[in-house]
Amino acid sequence: MPMKLPEPTKAEAMALFRLGIVGDLLTRDLPAGELRAELVARAAERYRAPGATASQQFHWKTLQAWYYAAKRGGHKALMPASRKQGFALALTPEQRDLLVQIRSERPSVAASLILDVAVREGVVAADQVSVSTLRRLFAEAGVPRVAANRAQRRDRRRWEAAHVGALWHADVCHVWVRDLAGVPHKVYVHGLLDDHSRYVLALEARASEQETDALSVLCSALLRFPAPDALYLDRGACYRGEVLALATARLDVKLIHAQPHDPQARGKMERFWRTLRQRCTDHLPTGASLHDVNAALLAFLDADYHAKPHSSLMGETPAKRFQTGLSALGRPRTAKELAHALEITVHRRVAGDATFSVDGRTFEVSGRHLAHKVIDVVVDPLTGAILRASYQDKPVVVGVCDPALNRGRRRAKPEDAPSTSIPFDPIAALLAQARKEKP
Repeated sequence: MPMKLPEPTKAEAMALFRLGIVGDLLTRDLPAGELRAELVARAAERYRAPGATASQQFHWKTLQAWYYAAKRGGHKALMPASRKQGFALALTPEQRDLLVQIRSERPSVAASLILDVAVREGVVAADQVSVSTLRRLFAEAGVPRVAANRAQRRDRRRWEAAHVGALWHADVCHVWVRDLAGVPHKVYVHGLLDDHSRYVLALEARASEQETDALSVLCSALLRFPAPDALYLDRGACYRGEVLALATARLDVKLIHAQPHDPQARGKMERFWRTLRQRCTDHLPTGASLHDVNAALLAFLDADYHAKPHSSLMGETPAKRFQTGLSALGRPRTAKELAHALEITVHRRVAGDATFSVDGRTFEVSGRHLAHKVIDVVVDPLTGAILRASYQDKPVVVGVCDPALNRGRRRAKPEDAPSTSIPFDPIAALLAQARKEKP
């Protein structure tokens, strides 16, 4: 059986091809003028390179370069140089970007520690890249290591909550969605983010940016997770209401408002909003409803954000860090506890016709003796419904005032009056049901 001849590599085949064009000239002693004439004559001919589909011509200066390269280093000098440049070529672009982001977030951490944690968290494989190569990658990206004492002298310092549940960020992102006619309209995405784990505890698109929306989103998170030690907010109108301040005080949650005109102070939340836009809301289809937006938000959290390694977590995923720290916390609040925390008491003076107003709606009381008296009214801030009323700690029967019902006949009993129309809200309905249940 004949021996199979080894096949040359692509680089070797190209070197042999080039040597075939200028190789015979190496054995001849040609003056400079005759060498050029030979090269010009050969440059007028066409050659088919290995693997090429068509023939081509080469400039005589190219042939001259091949001639002198072969004269100095033989056929190996005619091998084409590799087009690969740089270092850390074993890393994927995603791995390179994540490692650079980790160094940007933690400039004082040693490259060896970053690599050890990245290997432990499965971001890179063991022996995929060396520490020295990683240092060169950081230097090339413009994020070399900064000594800890130099980092501490910066005006704005990196900080992180001590544990899961120590601090939640709350914010609202404005998202534009086009209807079927192509007209854009705005929806408001309310979000809650745990600082220590970057885990998103609640993310919901709503049609408005009012205090009741912020309260409803907060309650949805408190029903599923233990209450945080503190809530970090901006100074938007929906976060400066008295109801939110009272409810969080009853729940032993401290409110912290960022300084005005300082978006960098809310950098973690702003960074999340940028990721949300790039990977989710910028790609919403035309005609997406509020339900479609919320479905896309939940899919983004479950399939992408929570399961993706985070640069600020040294390559750990938000879901993993959050679940690790969640076991050390207490229980979530019950619906009855939240319902009690949200109750607010207002004082209203009853008019001479036995009516009073709350949030622009007119109610009436049973009993003319309460005219011109001040009564205490307990209101549900999520729905605006009156829960109960009292005068000098004695219950007062209250109902909605219906002028049409009262016209031409004796006034109906307030408890028989029709109820107000209240927009449906799942959280508000859940808390209302909890109030009706017996202890």
